[in-house]
Amino acid sequence: MKKINFPLLLGSIIVIFLAIVAFYPEFFTSKDPLFEEAPKYIEYKEEGEWVKKFAYNPMPPNKDNIFGTDDAGRDVYSRLVYGTRNTLKLALLIGIFRMILALPLGLAAGMGIKFISNIIKIFNTFFTAIPMLLFSFVILNIGYFRNLQMDKSIFAFAIVLTFVGWAKLAGIIEDSTRMVMEEDFIEGEIAIGKTKLQIARQNVLPHILPTSISLFFKEMGMALFLIAQLAVLEIFVGVTRSINELAFKANYAMNLEPEWGGSLSRIAENVEKYQATYWMTLYPILVFSIAIIGINLTGEGLKIEFQKRDSRVISSIRKIGYLISPKMFISKIKDIKKYYKPVIIKSLIIIGIITWVIIPWHPSLYEFDIDQAKLHLEELTKDKYGGRVAGTEGGYLAGEYIIDTLKSYGYQVNTLDISLIETTDKIKNESFAQKPKTLTPVVIESGCIKLKDDKGENKTYYLNQDFTIISVSKNIFNDTPEEELHYKGVAAEPENIINIPEGTEFFSIERNFNGLGNESQNTTNNPNNKAVSDIQFILSEGYNTNTNVYLSESTIIVPFDNLRLELEAGYREVEIDLDYPEMPKYNGRNITAFLPGKDKTYEDPGELILIGASYDGVHINETQSTHAMTATPTAISLEVARMLSIAKEPLEKSIQVIFWDNEYDFMKYSNVDGSYDYNITRNIPVNMAISHKYYYFDISYPGYSKDENLNIITAKAQIREKSNYLMGLGMEKRLKQMDVKYQRFHNDYTTTKAMNNLSLNALSSVAIGNSSTDGVNSSIDILENVNYKKMKDIGQIILDTMTMNSYMMD
Repeated sequence: MKKINFPLLLGSIIVIFLAIVAFYPEFFTSKDPLFEEAPKYIEYKEEGEWVKKFAYNPMPPNKDNIFGTDDAGRDVYSRLVYGTRNTLKLALLIGIFRMILALPLGLAAGMGIKFISNIIKIFNTFFTAIPMLLFSFVILNIGYFRNLQMDKSIFAFAIVLTFVGWAKLAGIIEDSTRMVMEEDFIEGEIAIGKTKLQIARQNVLPHILPTSISLFFKEMGMALFLIAQLAVLEIFVGVTRSINELAFKANYAMNLEPEWGGSLSRIAENVEKYQATYWMTLYPILVFSIAIIGINLTGEGLKIEFQKRDSRVISSIRKIGYLISPKMFISKIKDIKKYYKPVIIKSLIIIGIITWVIIPWHPSLYEFDIDQAKLHLEELTKDKYGGRVAGTEGGYLAGEYIIDTLKSYGYQVNTLDISLIETTDKIKNESFAQKPKTLTPVVIESGCIKLKDDKGENKTYYLNQDFTIISVSKNIFNDTPEEELHYKGVAAEPENIINIPEGTEFFSIERNFNGLGNESQNTTNNPNNKAVSDIQFILSEGYNTNTNVYLSESTIIVPFDNLRLELEAGYREVEIDLDYPEMPKYNGRNITAFLPGKDKTYEDPGELILIGASYDGVHINETQSTHAMTATPTAISLEVARMLSIAKEPLEKSIQVIFWDNEYDFMKYSNVDGSYDYNITRNIPVNMAISHKYYYFDISYPGYSKDENLNIITAKAQIREKSNYLMGLGMEKRLKQMDVKYQRFHNDYTTTKAMNNLSLNALSSVAIGNSSTDGVNSSIDILENVNYKKMKDIGQIILDTMTMNSYMMD
């Protein structure tokens, strides 16, 4: 009776099971590993009895969360299941990289190359004196490694952990090679004239490969053990995420994406309170232990199998080498009459491999037409739209263009007005006065600043060329006649205020900007005889971006280049002349366009997919050209809307495209912003979440030609407990198939205001593009500099997600 190889049998069962979990995690759990449970009532066993109580995170194992939850409320079981792929991928890469280094170097050293043998000894001696755990901890604790995304982090960790461990494996292979070289048959091979390379390839390699295969599995096991050790020291792959609810816990580093190591990062604290939170320590350790045992048993079982007298492994390796040898293939081609069958088979295999590599096997169902998107972009940047500022004639005309275009595609279009004007209690000419609401954009057509430099020379600087105005004081509409604004005084830093002559108006020079609505007049050390103005100069080196002018607490001027350098002196006599701000002529308005899904209607849309983009921009006057970047989200959205409208089959889910007004500027947050009005004032997302639920996709800027990476920003699941994580992975997979360079961030990264507002009640939220690309509304922001490839990539990934991502369209 044949003896059963129990180590190989048991190890293979464990390894195969782990591989299945890694490739098909959704078969083992329906929960999203990023979903954060809120405090809730749970049912769990206590002294053998099921009890029900209200629990806070971390929750103990219960009927809903069988392994409990962690500090952030994430299901421990689902994180271990989904973390299998990332953890085993890291261990596998470490094993492969170590073997790639150790096998040829160990083989060469074993065959007598002393230089390589000395290198192996030096590395082994070094990591005997300095433990590899300590060395790895120091290197991987560098900020660069701690901020890498999962895929890049896994690769970087694999490189570092290969570096610290390859020499030990190379030493073992060197010893095995020496043993083979001492065999009698090697002398015979030398006697017949074989070179060292031929002996290595034909005689030594087939003998050490079986041992190397066994060692490979053991290296994976040791790699997993090292990963677990590093995790105890709070070193793990992937990025960390700050949890607002955990802000009171100092020095807390929580991994974001699922991975086994991150689950052990709090083991020191959890062991101290083991009885209260045992599940956060027990289950990750158990999973690590099972995996290490299974992989080591597989390696040991293979070693036993290879050492059997009747083992045919060595002869099989020789046959494989013979089959894949290019030299043998060429010789058979020369004698094709005799070997035509193997030549045909090998040729077909080679052709198949080349075809698989070259031909794109994952074509998009619908191709995003960048030329059509360019036409929209060129239209929206025409002078007649004046920058598409909310409340202006140009902003209204841009909205009309969007509405007409969407109607031509067959969408049901609606508008939601945003009131930009308020009536005050102050009476002028026996009527109530009207003025823009706080942080509403107003238009100042022209203006200039005159000053004297150190030489006493008068210099003049012009609005939108030499400076921009971020905000204008709301007091202007209360106290100032509707005529040109004129100010004369001294711009000074606080320490120079004592030098200002009596009765001279004082303009503050500041170096920090706290955001619109947070301004304060700097009157530090201000003598009582100084007339303090509500005008501030904000000095920001390298800032050359034009903005809209918003109604706020004070007038804020940001100087560019030469004007900024003059004001750096800290004291300048200045005259400021500005046109009177123009009131909004129209209400702002959000534009929504509805496309019903399969068997859906406007009244009963089912789960909705919202696609949002801002369409407003920065005001331009007659001497300027419209900036291009702020129009790109609308251009992309219009082409996406067109392609979805001509789909051969209705989409499973209904689509609603939203164009936000008064939204583009990320420096302000107010109740007249488009997404604020939609989300807070009208409460529409909450009603949608209750009635039929929704997903939100936010389209932002593609950047300029110099921008290489496409940003993908995902928010954690708020409502649904499944598909959110897998949908994100599906988008990443698709981007790789499209050969798009990208970076994936999560909701702690800078996003648009619409993303922040709409993600609160969404099933899933994804922002695509960069919400704060350098250069927007500056001199480089022209059509020729737009990154049209990234613009196409944004549109294509949106289309493919709507039509090809199974986790999105289920």
